[in-house]
Amino acid sequence: MKQKCSKQDLLINGSISKALIWFALPLLGSSFIQLLYNAVDLIFIGNYVGKSASAAVGSGSLLLTCLVGFITGISVGAGVVVAQYYGAKDYKNLQDSVHTAMSLAGIGGIVLTIAGLLLSPFILQWLRVPQEIFELSVSYIRIYFISILPMVLYNMGSAILRAYGDAKRPLIYLASGAILNVFLDWLFVAVFSWGVAGASWATTISQTLSAVLIVVHLFSTKREYRIHLKRLRIHKKQMMRIVKLGVPAGIQSSLLTISNMVVQFYINGFGQDAMAAFTAYFKVENFMYLPILAFGQAMTSFVGQNIGAGQLKRVKKGVKIGLLLGVSCTIAVSTIVLLSRYYLFRMFNSELEVIQCGIQILMITAPVYFIYVAIEVLSGTVRGAGASFIPMVISISHLCILRIILLAIIVPLWNSVQAIAIVYPITWAATAFSLFIYYKCFRWRNTAITVQCNQSVSLE
Repeated sequence: MKQKCSKQDLLINGSISKALIWFALPLLGSSFIQLLYNAVDLIFIGNYVGKSASAAVGSGSLLLTCLVGFITGISVGAGVVVAQYYGAKDYKNLQDSVHTAMSLAGIGGIVLTIAGLLLSPFILQWLRVPQEIFELSVSYIRIYFISILPMVLYNMGSAILRAYGDAKRPLIYLASGAILNVFLDWLFVAVFSWGVAGASWATTISQTLSAVLIVVHLFSTKREYRIHLKRLRIHKKQMMRIVKLGVPAGIQSSLLTISNMVVQFYINGFGQDAMAAFTAYFKVENFMYLPILAFGQAMTSFVGQNIGAGQLKRVKKGVKIGLLLGVSCTIAVSTIVLLSRYYLFRMFNSELEVIQCGIQILMITAPVYFIYVAIEVLSGTVRGAGASFIPMVISISHLCILRIILLAIIVPLWNSVQAIAIVYPITWAATAFSLFIYYKCFRWRNTAITVQCNQSVSLE
């Protein structure tokens, strides 16, 4: 008789396709809510304050995106460690990892907050923020840095829950903060006329709510990952494992953001229509990218638990199913996006020239967007096993360095917006191919922190 497994154990015991879909859906919801956070501030500021305020918010966006990417990377490292210990049923090391992760989050959040408050003016000067919006930018960034501590606590707490197999609670807590953010943006910006500071305080308070909800759950749960105040400390062994996995993922995310500056340089060379078209395109692209990202994140938790449990054959089968589900979903979504391309671009810009330019970009990338599935699924797989360095090297060398080289060669030769667009599929294919070669070597499985329990198990 087939034993019924709990939702948490579904990743290691149940149907693989059901497990990945069940786990990916809340992750997809969380990603859309994160987009909502970014959009709501700009909507209220753009409509109730003006373009100077919008520019002030955008002036520090690169810095904040890099910072958030690095924080997310560290939390991914903690999630992999917890997932592997949970899969191995090693609750002693799981407890040490959870307490170490939350201690790192608390200390790191405080340090980043203080540094941000003190260094904000100097960072914005280095970024050459125009003098007319400098004070507004400093005000926004400084208040935003107050939200770094709750942001770090939420990200680390959600990584722990997802590692355990619970993606629903982080979604609920994030949604609660997002709803509050909409209300506070309206209250502070539209009603109280607090401008940029109001939008920043709305984000800070909302993220604090999400952090409080997740921390309260971690302190009150009866599960193995429960936090005890007296046990909060940094265990050196667990800290080194979290840092070893998390720092490469954080660096990868941050450098990819910085590389986008170079891409923006080439885009700006084709004028305002091209700039507006790419801005709209990246918003439309999110409809295709976010489901892929969700499958990649689901694979990290799935592989982490199964590697810990010594079920390496299930990992290999899961990769095939993850790729199949991801490609099928992406082809379906891409088809819908292509069929409704005009209306989607019309949502973000009403000018015909911009819409036509954006559609030209989309027609190059959307038909082959399924290639990106291999990048996220294979990266999530090897990262879940504990191999974070090689995916970082592959991503940086292909999506950053190779992309910049190709732009420098192709754009002067072709001298069109399409020349920029064609570089994306080329670098996706190169990255996917390199990750596939690395995956097929199987060396990544030996990086698992619980590998000593599994050495007798073969993927063959």
